[in-house]
Amino acid sequence: MPHTSRAEKSSKSCNEDRISALPDDVLHHVLGFLRADEAVHTSLLAKRWRYLWKSMRRLRINEMGRWGTSTGGVFLTKFVSCLLLLRDPGSTLDEVEIKYDYQVEGDLTWISTWIHHALSCQTQVLTVKFPLPVYGPGYLDGPPLVSQYLRRLEISEARLKSNFLNLSSCSTLEDLKIKECDFDASSILSQSVKHLSIKDCYFKGDVRISISVPNLVSLELKSYGGRTPFLESMLSLETAVVSVEVWSVDYCRKGFSAGECCGTCLDCCGNDGLKGGCVLLGGLSRAKNLELIAHPGMFIFRRDLRWCPTFSKLKTLLLNEWSVEPDFRALVCMLEHSPVLENLTLQFSKQEEPTCSVEVEENPGLMEKPAAISGHLKIIKVKCEEVDGRVCKVLNFLSTFGIEITIQRTKG
Repeated sequence: MPHTSRAEKSSKSCNEDRISALPDDVLHHVLGFLRADEAVHTSLLAKRWRYLWKSMRRLRINEMGRWGTSTGGVFLTKFVSCLLLLRDPGSTLDEVEIKYDYQVEGDLTWISTWIHHALSCQTQVLTVKFPLPVYGPGYLDGPPLVSQYLRRLEISEARLKSNFLNLSSCSTLEDLKIKECDFDASSILSQSVKHLSIKDCYFKGDVRISISVPNLVSLELKSYGGRTPFLESMLSLETAVVSVEVWSVDYCRKGFSAGECCGTCLDCCGNDGLKGGCVLLGGLSRAKNLELIAHPGMFIFRRDLRWCPTFSKLKTLLLNEWSVEPDFRALVCMLEHSPVLENLTLQFSKQEEPTCSVEVEENPGLMEKPAAISGHLKIIKVKCEEVDGRVCKVLNFLSTFGIEITIQRTKG
C-alpha cells in the first residue's frame, strides 16, 4: 500500500478548490451578493466559473467602481445591455437592483428597456433608483409593466409617467414603495397591491392624481408636495398613516400667514375641481388604525370633514394640532363618526408663537362632551413637549369625557 506523507496530504488539501466544487445553486447565491461587474469578473477565476454569471439569480447594478467615473453612464449602458442580452435563455431572476446616485442625461429609453427585460426573466423583486434630469425630458414611461411574478417594486428618485404607474398587469404585485419621485400622471392603478408607501414625493399638475388600489391593507402617504392625491375606496384597509406637510399646495391662503386653517374660504371648502366629496377620508373610512397628521395651515382634512364618512371599523386614532385648532369642531366630528373607537391619541409639537384667540372661548357649547362619542373609548393619550395654554384647553375639553387621560412628554 503506497504511503502518503502528512506534508503531501497538506499540500493536496491547500491546492484543492473547495468553493468551485459547490453546487451551481450555491455559487449563484454567492454571486448574488456581488455587484454585477464583480460577478462577471469571477469568470476569470477558473474554467468552472466562466459562465456562472450568465445564470445567476440576483443582479445588483449600481454606480460603484467604474460606474463612478465621468464616462460611467456610457459604460454602464453598454455593460448592462450586454449583461442582459448574454444571459442564458430561459434563466430566471429572483431579484434585480438598479441603483445609480448620479443624475443621468441623454437618451433614457434604455432604463425602461432594462426594467421590461428584467420582468421578462420572471423577476420577483425589483428596485430602481435612477435620478433623472431636473429639467427637460427624462421620465420613466413606455408600455405598462407586465409580470405574473413581480411581488415587490421599489422606486426612488425618479420621474414617473402614467403608463409606468399602471400596474394592473402585474397580477402578483403586493408591495409598492415609491420615495422621492416626481409624479406626472393621472392615476396609480393596481388590483393586487396590498402595501403601498409613498414618501417625500411631488404630485405635479392642477388635477389630483387618483390612487386606485382597492385591495390595499396598509398605506403610508407622508411628506408629499404638490396637490394631495385622491384616494379611491379601499375596503380591506387596516392601517393608514397620512402626513400632510407644508410644501403641499393644499393650504389655506387666507389663514396661512397665521399658521392656521380658517375653514371658511373657497380653498378650505372644496373649490378644487372635485365638485364636492372627500379627497382622503372617503378612501380611509374602512381603516382600523389611522394616523392623520397635518402641518398648521393645511386644510385638506378639515375640508374633507364637510362630507365626513363613518369610520365603522376604526379602533385606534392619532391626530395632531389640526384637529383642535382653531376650535374643537374637527376633533368632535371625527369622534362622532367613529362609533367603535377605543384608543385616541392627540399629539402636539412645541408652540413657537402664541396663536390668535380660539373660538372655543366664545362658544362654550364646544366644551361639552359630544353626544355620539363611542362607548368603547377607554384610552386617551396626549403627547406634548410642554403643557402650554393650548394643551390645557384640550385637557379641559377631554376631561368632560369622564375617561382617564395619560399625558406623555416628548422631545422635540
